[in-house]
Amino acid sequence: MEPLASELNQPKSKLESASTLIKRFSAGATIGLIIAAIQWGNYTHCFDAIPLTRGIMFCLGLTIICGLMTLKWGYKTLESLLQLLG
Repeated sequence: MEPLASELNQPKSKLESASTLIKRFSAGATIGLIIAAIQWGNYTHCFDAIPLTRGIMFCLGLTIICGLMTLKWGYKTLESLLQLLG
């Protein structure tokens, strides 16, 4: 049974759209947090230790930036960020 043309043209509900955006931002923020933690660990291993408050601010900043990038440009951004890490 095929859907009617009127059913195909109906816009998505705002609830579905909001949940999709939240999931996309969360995925980007998680990758950003992982990247920040790896970079913080590498810097601490090679150089002097970063103060805790600066390290936390760096991690939060990178987390938000990666989340917003993923929110705007999609999941391909995550793939690009992970390729740059490796």
